[in-house]
Amino acid sequence: MWSLRGCLCTVLLSVSVHGYNISAAGWTISGADEVSAVEGASAVLPCRFTHPPTDRNLTGSVLWHNKLLPESPNLVFNCTYPSHGPFRCDEVTQAAGSRFKFVGNLREGDASIMVEPLRREDSDKYRYRVDLNIDSFQSVIPTELTVEDLDGDVSVVNGTEGGSATLPCVYRQSPHYPRALTVTWMRKDPYRHIVTFRPQADGSWAAENGATRFELVGDPELGNASTRINQLNVEDSDGYLCLVEFNKEINYDPRGYIHEPLRSSVHPPYTHQYQREVQLQVTPATQSYKVLILWIPLGLKTIVLLVMCVIFYRDKLSKRED
Repeated sequence: MWSLRGCLCTVLLSVSVHGYNISAAGWTISGADEVSAVEGASAVLPCRFTHPPTDRNLTGSVLWHNKLLPESPNLVFNCTYPSHGPFRCDEVTQAAGSRFKFVGNLREGDASIMVEPLRREDSDKYRYRVDLNIDSFQSVIPTELTVEDLDGDVSVVNGTEGGSATLPCVYRQSPHYPRALTVTWMRKDPYRHIVTFRPQADGSWAAENGATRFELVGDPELGNASTRINQLNVEDSDGYLCLVEFNKEINYDPRGYIHEPLRSSVHPPYTHQYQREVQLQVTPATQSYKVLILWIPLGLKTIVLLVMCVIFYRDKLSKRED
């Protein structure tokens, strides 16, 4: 039976976003209701929530479903917390052969999962359910995932330690989503927040918390949220997800999914989130010098051998003439 405690979010990051929020009976839920990503890459279906204060140690499980038929939704992922088995929710968990893995943290109210590699048939509406020892709840508004056509392989960017590199994040922006709210970069392994950019009153974009290594060089409202990383480290080598959040058209309202008693608890804005993936490979600064050092002796040896060959054949020709 539905209750105010039974409502849950659909999509949210491990960071603050501008999505709609639901607040009722001590629970707070925020998220975006649409996500689009590219075939062959990764997508995160995140969900974040807070619950009423409790002195109890949380235990429970997380379940995600698609094919949302009332009588037989399809279970795509489940995990338990705490657990020492292969399906634990307290760290990255992925069942053998599964493309769905847990990247959230149930202790921090994060039940996010990642899907990789994406297939066209993953386009669907998703809901999840969290069963805790203090209560149980499931999503009210589904998360709609759209997998777009593959337009080449996942981008690979090369950089050198101490230098800079630009991570591309380009998407086909819908005219229905005219206003960008945030640009967020997440690192894939381990999955964690790197930087979030927000628009300023003067039209520029600035990184939160004074992050100085990162510079937004694209224009998110023109379909480009590419970002430059300065002062590269070898440890920066990894996969990255670019998450661009847009405010949806003003006449969109998903509250039709929600039972009447809960509708007054749901508040806009409603958002669409573009997700793009890129791989960064950083080469140690000394490696290029090592290659040069290896080639210099080889080049000298080649020159010496050529000179010796010339001298040998010249002497041989001289002896024949004599």
